[in-house]
Amino acid sequence: VSTAIELTPDNWDAETSGKSVFVKFFAPWCGHCKAMKPVWDELMSAYESSETVLVADVDCIGGGKPLCEQSGVKGFPTIKWGDPSDLQEYKGGRSKEELTTFASALTPPCDVASLEHCSEDLFTTIHELKDVSTFYLKGLLSAYLLSMSVIETLF
Repeated sequence: VSTAIELTPDNWDAETSGKSVFVKFFAPWCGHCKAMKPVWDELMSAYESSETVLVADVDCIGGGKPLCEQSGVKGFPTIKWGDPSDLQEYKGGRSKEELTTFASALTPPCDVASLEHCSEDLFTTIHELKDVSTFYLKGLLSAYLLSMSVIETLF
């Protein structure tokens, strides 16, 4: 019996907080999803007690539909990974070995409050920006958005 976690808008924040995620967005009627289910269930079981990585399902027809819409899911199954607030499309293979290898390389997201799990580059960037005023950062962001708007208009 799988103790799989099925993510919905109600439990997303609680289940994903502080973790890297590996999520399969599926539809119950999807043939490819059904074929992949045993391997994915095994992977979810292997990570069920992990403090840093969550492997889970999102039912795009059921309670997870808003998450699928928010994540831009267009086909099934769609697999995404990474920081829960910035999921990336998984483009790797779907065999047990390929999924297991990928999941084993996942690391928890950078926590700005403690700098735990941050790469050296992020650590340096955070230290460079921590003493910069909010006013200045907002100015940088406004300048960036303006330049992007000009680029989009031109091209």
